[in-house]
Amino acid sequence: MAKYWIFLFAGILCEVLGTTGMRALVFSHPMSSQASATIGIVISYFCVSRAVEKIPMGLAYAIWSGLGTGGVSFLSFLLFGEAMPPLKIFGLLCVVVGMIVINLDKTARSDG
Repeated sequence: MAKYWIFLFAGILCEVLGTTGMRALVFSHPMSSQASATIGIVISYFCVSRAVEKIPMGLAYAIWSGLGTGGVSFLSFLLFGEAMPPLKIFGLLCVVVGMIVINLDKTARSDG
């Protein structure tokens, strides 16, 4: 089961890096930014598709999209100086709390 969680977190990492790379390279090398995003997203979808073989789809998607959104927001703040106002931080914290609640609901899981 651990390998499926590794696939999920690898998918999250690839999505965050691909999306962030798209922004980082957009001005200097437009084709590089498209390649970065495409490669990152393709690998991400592959990894997530492997993860959902054993992890429930709703749970995997909630974690993937939540951590992906948070990761891109945080890297955009650090690397590009994008705003991180209190309301945005609150929203990201709500996403994290939602993921925790979904993970706590053991009745929704299948051991399949």
